[in-house]
Amino acid sequence: MISSKNDPDYIFEEYKGYTIASHKNNVVGKDIDNLIIVYRPNEFPNYGFIIGLDDSKLSGRRKSVPHNMDDAKAYIDWAVNIRQKQNENKPEQPKPKKGRRRKM
Repeated sequence: MISSKNDPDYIFEEYKGYTIASHKNNVVGKDIDNLIIVYRPNEFPNYGFIIGLDDSKLSGRRKSVPHNMDDAKAYIDWAVNIRQKQNENKPEQPKPKKGRRRKM
């Protein structure tokens, strides 16, 4: 797999803080053979999401769908949007009430 951003087999692009690694043999249009990997900030090169690969099945073969760079950017837009909504919906930690204490 990819070990650094100097890998000659990939073209790297930064988008909204994410790293997109696109194989040099990819085509512009949607193609099932395109290899595009998206890395979250600070997770390169250890953990990446392969665009167009559905491996959510418990059994059977993985399924690929045609994809391109636009799909990678759409995935990042979706992920950023979900994270923003999660941060907005976090409940605030209640502060302890300062009540009257009984004097002894």
